[in-house]
Amino acid sequence: MKNMYAIKCLYQYKFYDKNDQLLKDIIPGWEEKIILIKASSLEQADKKSKVIAKEYESNYENVDNQIVKVRLYEILDIFAIFDTTDRTNIEVYSKMFKAEVEKVEKILDIEYPINR
Repeated sequence: MKNMYAIKCLYQYKFYDKNDQLLKDIIPGWEEKIILIKASSLEQADKKSKVIAKEYESNYENVDNQIVKVRLYEILDIFAIFDTTDRTNIEVYSKMFKAEVEKVEKILDIEYPINR
């Protein structure tokens, strides 16, 4: 029997010019999101989470003609929840913000010290 698990991920958005040069004057963007998956155990959920979380990574051009690269920064948590649906890979939470890497690292150390 498969159970529902939630994967809490943190993604970083970096901005580049058309020549693939990092635009250092633009503060990186961040997105925190939770994705639901089905798995038969926490161990299987952990294995699946690494694949599923990476699927969200992308490159795209924004309205300012900058190349935005979205990369998985860290899987913050995986936890079991009750089974409410037959669907999988459902995003249930997303939070986007801008901050320097050092500030995000401090937040992670405070909010997720056990997982780091």
